[in-house]
Formats: sequence, C-alpha cells, structure tokens
Amino acid sequence: VSNTSATFVPCSDPKRLFMSENTVESQKPEVTREGGCSCSRHRFCCIATPKTVFACHCKECQKMSGSALLVWLEYRPEEVKLNLRELKHYSRKGVLGNRVNFFFCEACGSTICGTMEGRPSLFLTAGVFDETDWILPGAHLWKGSAQKWLQRSAGTLDVF
Repeated sequence: VSNTSATFVPCSDPKRLFMSENTVESQKPEVTREGGCSCSRHRFCCIATPKTVFACHCKECQKMSGSALLVWLEYRPEEVKLNLRELKHYSRKGVLGNRVNFFFCEACGSTICGTMEGRPSLFLTAGVFDETDWILPGAHLWKGSAQKWLQRSAGTLDVF
C-alpha cells in the first residue's frame, strides 16, 4: 500500500511543540510515541503521556479485537496527530447508554482509536503503537465479562 494517502504527521521536532521561553522545565520535550495500522496507510504520533491505560473485557471489545480483551490508552485529542476524517468509522450505543465511535483503516481493518460521548478524549488501541513494551494497564474494566481462561492462575498454564 502506498503511503501517499497516509494521515501521518511526524513527530520530527517534539521540542518545538512544547517549548516555552518562560520555564526550564517546559523546555524538556514530552515523550513521543508513534504507531499506525497494520498496512501503515494511517500513521499517528502522540506527543504526551496517556491520561489512563486500561484493559477492557466487555463483550464488544472482545468482538472488535477478535480476542479476550482490548487495551486502550486515553489521550486528549490535541495530543494525538491523526486525521480522523480519513479513517472509516462506525458508531453504536455503549453499554452505559452513551454513543461510542470507533475508527479503523478501511484497507487492513485495524481498529486505531475510539471516542466516547460525554468524555472529551481519544482512546488509542495498544496494538497500533510501534513500540508497546512501555504500555501497562492501570485498570481492568468489565471483569465480569472476562474470559474464564484468563482468570486462571498463570502457574497452571503452559508457557512457550
């Protein structure tokens, strides 16, 4: 897939994004993280640390991920450089009755992010980040829907 239609805005100079002449502290660049969909058609850059990181075990996240859970990282929209208008999206009523929107690549199907009515945040999926070893969920949501095999002790599972 050609990158000519990519939505990526590079994090080429994070210092410039955070420079303020008033304080020494503000001259330190924030940590930047990059990522994108599986086919790299849509790339993004995050210019801050996420507000929250959580693993969601609801049935909808299980269906969307095709797995047991989905890990989300919450950012303020202005902290993520990504053109949502170029992504496909679908909307549904959430478990709590609010409207939730999911944005994905029409070429490869990767779910990149979502928004939630009543919460001014952009939620990125953990799997779309280039580097993921820094991601650690601080909470697990909807544990009542979690797959039973996930609740087993790690000591009883074969590890390869």
